[in-house]
This record gives sequence, structure tokens and C-alpha cells, in this order.
Amino acid sequence: MNRLLKHLFFSVALFASGFFSAFAYQQNTVYITVNGTQRNMILFTPNNVSNGMPLMIVTHGMNQDASYQYTNDHLYELIDSERFIIAYLNSNGGTWDIGGNNDLNFVDAAVDYIDNQYHVNRNRLYWSGFSMGSMLIYHAIGSEMGKKFAAFAPCSGVNFSENPWEKRTIPVNLIHCHSYDDDVFNY
Repeated sequence: MNRLLKHLFFSVALFASGFFSAFAYQQNTVYITVNGTQRNMILFTPNNVSNGMPLMIVTHGMNQDASYQYTNDHLYELIDSERFIIAYLNSNGGTWDIGGNNDLNFVDAAVDYIDNQYHVNRNRLYWSGFSMGSMLIYHAIGSEMGKKFAAFAPCSGVNFSENPWEKRTIPVNLIHCHSYDDDVFNY
């Protein structure tokens, strides 16, 4: 009986270690100061970070936060197998500055901070956003900062107040996802 219990314990431990290591990553909340204001993001990195990894920035929807976003999109679950770093940025007060530079400066400072820590591949910067976080993407596309990103993946949000395509001198890699059944942001 003792041998059976040891075997059972070993089997359960082996199964549990495989189950819990399926997503091998580190999660940290990072604080940086931008334009005199403390801002924060939730950063997910693979357990074994190497130089030159791609970086994805993610911006949440209005009156949401980074935790809500990563809990729902699950992109962080891919970072170890696909070998990238992901940063979920938190807005300052539940909304993004989609007409000015405050949050563009935050995104830029977040990229710089992460690059200083992990030496990311600056040619493989990506940005995804949801709802108002997507509106910030469209605002950024027409700016100099927007030219730093290799591709964008906005979801369920556009910026009606400006036409970023008129401000671009280089092509934009973009995939926009929007549901016809979106009852929050009907487009």
C-alpha cells in the first residue's frame, strides 16, 4: 500500500507540474514616471528572456484596466511558446488621451523602459487595443510615434475625429477586428 501511495503521489505531482508550467512566464506591475505623473503597466515576460524579442503593447477599453484586458484576451498565454514580451498599459483615470500627447508619451516611455530592461527588437514593436484603446492606436498612427510600430491590431474601436492615413508617409500594417454584433461600440 505504501508503494501505491508513493506512485500515486508521484503521478499527481508530475501531472500538476506539467499543468502549472504550461504557461511559463513572469508577471510584474511596473511603474514609470511620464511628464511628472506616475503611470503603470502589467508586464508579462517569458521565463527565459533573450535579447531581440518582439514587444506587444496592449491598451484597454474605456473604464476598464490592464487586468480586465489580459483576463479577457489571454494573449499573455502565448509569450513563452511564441517568444515575445507583452505590456498591458493602464490609462490614467479610465480613459485614454485620444486627441493629445499624454498617452502617446506614455506608450513611448513604456517601450523605452522595456527596451532598456530587456533589449527588445525595435523593428518588431506591435500594438493591440480594445475599444478606446483602439482609438488611441488610430490617434498614434498619424503621429511620429506611430511610425515606430511594425503593425497594429485594433479591436472594436475607431477614432472618428481624425484621419491618420493622410498623415502617413509610409505604409501601415494593420488588422482591424470589429463585430457586426458589437452592442457597445456599434460601427
